Amino acid sequence: MMKFTQHQFTEIAFIFEKSNGNNHSNYEKDIIAKSELTKFNTTEIEELIVNGINSGIYKKEAERVSGYWALSKTRNRKLITEFRKWLLTELNLDNGIAIFQILVALDRLDEQVFHKSRNSRGVDEIELNINDAKYYLNKNSAQQRV
Repeated sequence: MMKFTQHQFTEIAFIFEKSNGNNHSNYEKDIIAKSELTKFNTTEIEELIVNGINSGIYKKEAERVSGYWALSKTRNRKLITEFRKWLLTELNLDNGIAIFQILVALDRLDEQVFHKSRNSRGVDEIELNINDAKYYLNKNSAQQRV
């Protein structure tokens, strides 16, 4: 199983953004040009990250946060189910940074995760993020039962 480093997750995020038509700075273009990961297609990279997170090879919260961040750049709505599962896991582990990153990822996939009345979104707003995460998961599990 392939385990990506922090630097590789940065490369991957830029590769995903490029595949979605984002314009990059010369710095980002240079990182993509030097990346050995361009030999993989984006679907393969996505699967490697998902499988890595699901298998538990990313033991540290910071590693998983990098994986969630990179995957948030895919715009692949098929990942919503995975993000929901990971959100529940990170809630159970009380990992505030990972919770926030997953909320951001789901938000990028047009999921209504942040409460409508919130006028800010920050990693340091731990209690609000936890409340939003719980509300989002409860709302979606109730919809699935209907």
